[in-house]
Amino acid sequence: MLRYFILPALLLLMSLSSHAQPWKMLRYEGTLGIGSTNVYGDLGGAPNAESLLFIRDITFRSTRPSVYGAIRYKIDPRTAIKFNLIYGYSKMEDFTGSRNELREFVSTSNLVEFSGQYEFFVLQEDRRLKSSAMFDRRGMVNNYSTFGAYVFAGIGGTVFWSELEIEQRDFDVYKPGPSVTLSLPIGFGVRYILSDKWLVGWELGYRHTLSDFLDGIQTPWSENRDVYWISSLNVSYRILTTRRNLPEFLDRKWRRLQRSR
Repeated sequence: MLRYFILPALLLLMSLSSHAQPWKMLRYEGTLGIGSTNVYGDLGGAPNAESLLFIRDITFRSTRPSVYGAIRYKIDPRTAIKFNLIYGYSKMEDFTGSRNELREFVSTSNLVEFSGQYEFFVLQEDRRLKSSAMFDRRGMVNNYSTFGAYVFAGIGGTVFWSELEIEQRDFDVYKPGPSVTLSLPIGFGVRYILSDKWLVGWELGYRHTLSDFLDGIQTPWSENRDVYWISSLNVSYRILTTRRNLPEFLDRKWRRLQRSR
């Protein structure tokens, strides 16, 4: 009777060992995504200025598109670093019901963000076994986890330029031309594994900046720096990694270069 317990246990250990390090063979990822941009400065906004991270200011009319590409590198199964290139377009206006609706100011802005972020996976992916994993008739595990979730924080630089449709006032400061500011992204994301190499995900990130001119204007009543939110629906492709810890296509080029010397 003991063999009925030993055999499944051995099969489980073999399965765990064969799946224990798959992330090392697929450490690099390329990602493309599309999503939304929301910028919050001195235009528009909820009537009550006390808004947690400007969440109350988010409206459909102020939401505009964003696109981005990224490269991710897995440090270990729970941590990764990612480098982003993001373009976002935004519109801000003193619409009816906003805190400065009588001004009727309108501003459009373009953002280009270069950033790096550190990610920690609170829900580990890489097809780890669920606690409810069961054996089929052949004694193999047939139930896998295909979800991942992570939080992130990082640092970056944002290039921005604005166009204003306003009647200028002597006591405001205007800066519509190209400028650069430091941006600090924080947020979270979720991912779903489609196959060994393909994943889909969704990410939401808040960006705190050191500029008060993302909307091109600073009023005497400005109390906070401008901020923006970026969300994205994305697709990631895992790139085969060699023993030298290089993407396979780069490793092939490196070996050809070595042989040619």
